[in-house]
Amino acid sequence: MAKQTELALIKQLKRELRHQAWLRKNLPRNAQQQSQRRIFTTRSKLTLQLGRAVDQ
Repeated sequence: MAKQTELALIKQLKRELRHQAWLRKNLPRNAQQQSQRRIFTTRSKLTLQLGRAVDQ
């Protein structure tokens, strides 16, 4: 698998956070665990690539 760029990871993180907000609003307590996991892995990849913590 190709290494994702910093910009691609930032866009993916923003997309996942918007999706999480949508889930909370429209489908409470449904599929949020999977969304949380994707956000965590994306944020972790970005943190490793940048070498610092990511706040968003």
